[in-house]
Amino acid sequence: MGFSRNSTTPVQEVKANLSKGKDNLSKGAVYLKDAGVAAAKGTREAAGPKVYVMLTKVGLKKARARRWPWVAGAIGAGIAVGGAAAYLWYRQRTQSIGESLLADELLDDAEEGPQITDEAINQELIERVSR
Repeated sequence: MGFSRNSTTPVQEVKANLSKGKDNLSKGAVYLKDAGVAAAKGTREAAGPKVYVMLTKVGLKKARARRWPWVAGAIGAGIAVGGAAAYLWYRQRTQSIGESLLADELLDDAEEGPQITDEAINQELIERVSR
């Protein structure tokens, strides 16, 4: 802007830029928006933890609950359930082994002494189990 006839005012420059293409203005607006987003993100990352601590101290926000007690409880419950299942399996297995040993003993006794029929074996098993 000087004293020459060819000097333009700022309004004339903006109109000239608009007439040349709106591309420069739209790029500038996008640049400003991106700069604002980056500044906001940086501010949130820098000030967020401090603000959270202050809100917690003032009592406006609750502190996060700890997760490790839940994990420890879940592991303990899993161990208890697994132990109970293993004990039941062991008991059932030993009971079936005991029944088969009893049947073998009865059969061995039958071979040595007088002949025992299947009905007698069943009766003997019932009597020994019910005791």
